[in-house]
Amino acid sequence: MIVSSLLALLLGTAEAKEIDFYVAPIRVHNRTEKKEIEDVIDGELAFVISSAYSRTFKAQTQRGSFVPAPMEYDSIRVFNRKTIKYYNKCNYLLNPMKCSYDNGNYYIETIVTVDDNQLTVRMTMYDPNLQVVNSSIATEEMQVNWIKQQEITNIQTTQRDGTKTNLTHHGLERHPLKWEIPHHLLEKHIREAASELWLGARIRL
Repeated sequence: MIVSSLLALLLGTAEAKEIDFYVAPIRVHNRTEKKEIEDVIDGELAFVISSAYSRTFKAQTQRGSFVPAPMEYDSIRVFNRKTIKYYNKCNYLLNPMKCSYDNGNYYIETIVTVDDNQLTVRMTMYDPNLQVVNSSIATEEMQVNWIKQQEITNIQTTQRDGTKTNLTHHGLERHPLKWEIPHHLLEKHIREAASELWLGARIRL
């Protein structure tokens, strides 16, 4: 027993490292004034996609270099509002930043802003000290096409010798028609922002 204890002391035992992330529900700010823009989306989509990308960030080693997260952490856990409550009693829905600070987990927020001309998806990752680790943005703008309005008349005449002459008459040009293709909030916008956030994140010691 003593020999095994001394052997473990000499060889050293690696402490299992774990890291926790809380992904808050998506918040949508609709600031449209003249148009009705589709902005309905699953509030937990950021959590679902983040779970898929959660092992893609880089982690700093004792030597200062950055390696793929699974090489540095034995456990990488991602929580949402439904699962986090089983681990602590803090109200993450009421104050996710304070709860993340008190419990030492990373915090990810997703904010969607929609106006008449553009939609923006912004994701931000905070460390346990509420400092920004990484952020990402995905956008889509309303497309505007102008359709030219002008009457064009083609007149074809045939001469006595059989030759044909084409005459094109351009009428008065009217004001072009404006054709708008509105932007919509889609799953691809959340996925684009999430992939950029996780793939570009570097967790420091």
